[in-house]
Amino acid sequence: MKKSLALLTLASSLFAANNEEIINFFKKNPNLSNANITIASREKIEDSNFEAVMVNFDFSGKNFQEIVFTDGNFITTELIDLKKERFYSQVFQAKLMEKQQAEFSKKALVELQKENMFISLGDKNKPLLYVFSDPECPYCRMHLEKIEDTLKTHQVKFILTPIHDISAFEKSALIYKESKNAKDDAQKIAIMKKYYDKNLKEYNKPSNAEVNEVKNTFEKYSKLGLRAVPTIINAQK
Repeated sequence: MKKSLALLTLASSLFAANNEEIINFFKKNPNLSNANITIASREKIEDSNFEAVMVNFDFSGKNFQEIVFTDGNFITTELIDLKKERFYSQVFQAKLMEKQQAEFSKKALVELQKENMFISLGDKNKPLLYVFSDPECPYCRMHLEKIEDTLKTHQVKFILTPIHDISAFEKSALIYKESKNAKDDAQKIAIMKKYYDKNLKEYNKPSNAEVNEVKNTFEKYSKLGLRAVPTIINAQK
């Protein structure tokens, strides 16, 4: 299992775990010496002396967070409650993802009002869902397989924001291009399913300009906090 750069700095687990010393400890890693490191939050773990500490890293234009657990002079990246059968890293990662999703949704909804790079499906009188998707993401493929059921209750606007290889950007560009000539939702869905097919290897290459449009869309929402696909935003919330 790969560990993040931040977690790999935890070569030692014994030090005074106040905020300043936690930050200084991470700063000792040469790869993080120029990072802006802050403590985002501390939370007491129920029925224990441990605290969950959220450490924020702003590094080379990218922002990420890691969770560590501390009790006095000790720090660890995992805390397990045997009686409750609870892995606290998972508990706090879920809280972090929920918080990040809420923050991203709020920012993205403002930008989405101006967005013109999307595939629109469904009845415009129904509630709107925005879906950030990637043709090479297995979970996005699963979501697309059930799109007809979703369209019974909602309209959907797909924003293609690949997080995989250049081929995903190329396929996204072709989906946008071919969908412009689609006569109805059935044709749009067929185009999407063609390029979402995991067995598709050969296809006509789009122009660099068309690929760059997709890259620019991805970068825009990545900066706003998009971290995973599919990400679904209810426009009514």
